[in-house]
Amino acid sequence: MYSNKAGRALIGIGLMLFVHVAGALAAEPTLELSLRDCIDMALTENLSLKAFSMGLNTDDLSIVQAQSKFDLSLNFDLNRNHSSQKNYFEYYGVDNIERENTTMNFSLGQELSTGADWGVGFYNSLSESNIETVKNYTSYLGVELSQPLLKGFGKKVATANVYYSRLERDTTVHDIENMTVELLYQVQNSYWNLVYAWQSMGVLELSVQQADSLLAYNLKGRELGVLTDSDVLEAESMLLSRQQDILNQQNIIRETEDSLRRLLNMDSESEMKSVIKPTDTATVGNITIDIGKAFEEAVALRPDYKLNKKYLERYQFSRDLSQNGLLPNLDLTARYNIHGSGTTYDKDIRDMGGFGQNDVSLGIMLRLPLGNRSAKAELKKNEIEIKRQELTIRDLESRILTEIRSAARNVKIRQESVDVARKNVEVDELKLKIEEEKFKNQLSTSYYVLQFQKDLAIARNLYNKTLIDYTIAVNELNRASGSMLKKLNISIVAMD
Repeated sequence: MYSNKAGRALIGIGLMLFVHVAGALAAEPTLELSLRDCIDMALTENLSLKAFSMGLNTDDLSIVQAQSKFDLSLNFDLNRNHSSQKNYFEYYGVDNIERENTTMNFSLGQELSTGADWGVGFYNSLSESNIETVKNYTSYLGVELSQPLLKGFGKKVATANVYYSRLERDTTVHDIENMTVELLYQVQNSYWNLVYAWQSMGVLELSVQQADSLLAYNLKGRELGVLTDSDVLEAESMLLSRQQDILNQQNIIRETEDSLRRLLNMDSESEMKSVIKPTDTATVGNITIDIGKAFEEAVALRPDYKLNKKYLERYQFSRDLSQNGLLPNLDLTARYNIHGSGTTYDKDIRDMGGFGQNDVSLGIMLRLPLGNRSAKAELKKNEIEIKRQELTIRDLESRILTEIRSAARNVKIRQESVDVARKNVEVDELKLKIEEEKFKNQLSTSYYVLQFQKDLAIARNLYNKTLIDYTIAVNELNRASGSMLKKLNISIVAMD
């Protein structure tokens, strides 16, 4: 016969193991986190997101570099030239003719957003020679302008690099938005999976308490002679099995915690040793979904859709540039100079100030490429890319609509599943209560009580799971409709 002493020893060993593991878990430091805490940590600590977001700063600098094309340019040059030449003419009275020429010039220029180049300059020259008795100063002040009239004309062409740089920044923003949405989607799902893992632990702990209470009741009943060894063994076996489930669940909690830690970049020693306890619980809301409005919101907010629209915009802009490249070069040039000269520099300047010596020039230069095959091929390539991108966008729109419909349908099903699972818990609670009363009145056995306890635990876990599945389904709907960042009040800015 199975001895009461041996049974108590076996149960004692199991309880000691259970208490030891549970105590070790309780002794570890606890880090309580809400879902918002996790979202904030992911946005500030996730290494992949931080690295990618730094690209916004380089894009801003690229815009500055492109805009620098229109910066003013100040130039100064000073030059002195000496030449010596054999004198073959005796009447100069020197063996070698020595000449020196000194120039000092200042100029200021700039490229304009119309494609024009303008400049103003002050040019000075001093000529000296050993065969001349006086120095010769010459100066002139000039203004010049060159403006393309066909190819290269207009702000769109002149500022193309600035536009491309800004477009690159926009695409980087949408890339970061897309990465952020995926990160937050994973963080929220990981958080709710951890919530479920802890809820499952709670259900298991309650099951252990139920099995332990039944064992104590059966042991007492055997002492009184109303229950048998079989009743005690069934209770003992179930208690040990549920204690093993507790150990397995602790491992599941640890693995789920590690997934969340990875997303939050929690790698310090204290964070790795801490037990993460979620403080939020899943709830069911009454969500009404308008597929049409959700689709309109998606094409306005989804970063992948905005990214593809930017690609289309780039191809359209490149096509416009290609069309300009088909035009011939027709450039207008204009220049106005005033001159001065004299044997002294001040006389030279006074002479120039009288505006007596000046010249004006106005001209047009035409260059017509024959064939122009490169520009034509470039235009054709851009037209093909536009058509391809338009098809890509249409396909993406179809996929977005399908994702929204699927997510909306899933939310509705999960919402209904929660109601069913809740009622199932209520029924199983009542069934267990009735079975326990029957057992106390010797109208049932331990086996059936344990089965009803197991059924109730399964029902509670299923209810918790349906709540989590519903919450994750809502998360999926937010991603499909592009409203996740908006609902979380998150916007993308450059990181230092």
